[in-house]
Amino acid sequence: MRRRQFLLAVLASAGAWRWAAAGNRKFAVTVVVKSLRNQFFTIMLDGARKHHADHAAEYQLRQEGLQSEGDVKAQVAMLQRAIDRRDDALIVAPADSRAVMPLLLKAIAQGMLVVNIDNKLDERVLAHENVNIPFVGPSNFSGARKVGDYVLAALKPGSKVGIIEGLPQAINAKSRSDGFRESIRIAGMELAGMRWGDWETDKGYQAASALLDAVPDLSALLCGNDNMAIGAAKAVAERHKTGKVLIGGYDNIPAAAPYIASGAIYATADQHPALQMQYALDLVLQALSKHVAQAELQSILQTPVELIKRTAT
Repeated sequence: MRRRQFLLAVLASAGAWRWAAAGNRKFAVTVVVKSLRNQFFTIMLDGARKHHADHAAEYQLRQEGLQSEGDVKAQVAMLQRAIDRRDDALIVAPADSRAVMPLLLKAIAQGMLVVNIDNKLDERVLAHENVNIPFVGPSNFSGARKVGDYVLAALKPGSKVGIIEGLPQAINAKSRSDGFRESIRIAGMELAGMRWGDWETDKGYQAASALLDAVPDLSALLCGNDNMAIGAAKAVAERHKTGKVLIGGYDNIPAAAPYIASGAIYATADQHPALQMQYALDLVLQALSKHVAQAELQSILQTPVELIKRTAT
């Protein structure tokens, strides 16, 4: 372990010399996100493009994303390409909070700066490897609490509630479900069941359908993202229970807006994906320009998250 730490330190130092020797050349920054079919990440990439337009003289931007949220193999390949190019920095929203770690450690050892965004890397792995990878994003637990508290306040104590969670290997999925569970506990409700929806609308529909069929007197569905909440809203509507089974979402994507306006989705959370990306890019540019080593980067840069609910008419 000591030998590994020494090697990482030497290589990170070499990376700093590489930045200094670069002179006035543009830094090369790669952004790798999850599913491009999820509006949350297209908004995040729009934020990156806007930031780059304002800083085009400072860095080159490359953006990559998956077609499927859980395609870890494809994301690993994207990270490997950035390493092979010897980019200066890498910003990643990991599809799997553990599986991408070997590639990120490899990037850091090569002298690249690595920043984590949206879905937090597994803290146990970071501690075991004794490595600092900054996280830029909100408290998913607190955001989910805001949604859960608001939705459950409209129900009678003892009501039955279901949770639809994203991918099991995603830390943010677990954090949001933990926030929902805390809301259920505080409100004195009953957690009647949980299903995985893998962040996708169709799978959210399937998960909601299974819960609604298993628990006919279900009063609410708390969903880890808006794609799954939209699927849940469709399952609820098919059973003529819109307004009787309240739905909470997360992300405030544009596709959810009509569902929120109609009350089909009772509330969601906006964690401002474009702003997250802009914070991450600012962190990277400042570090590169000042030759800040990976170990010296700010560990957590928390971004805002706010409750979104139907506007009174």
